[in-house]
Amino acid sequence: MLKTNNDRVLSKLQRNKNKGITHWDFPSGFALRSRIAELRSRGYQILTSLEKNADNKGRHARYFLMKEG
Repeated sequence: MLKTNNDRVLSKLQRNKNKGITHWDFPSGFALRSRIAELRSRGYQILTSLEKNADNKGRHARYFLMKEG
């Protein structure tokens, strides 16, 4: 059975509960923010933590699964 992109994101969130996930965990161009929004609309509680980029230019989001939908 083929996994949807939402399934891939959810699987990574479940495996990385303590570490969380960022856009770096997916291929370039992957719409992680949109997948997170879709999972939230299905009832999953996902925490967003903003972190400084390594070069101190800008920030990125790290997502944590808090509660299953």
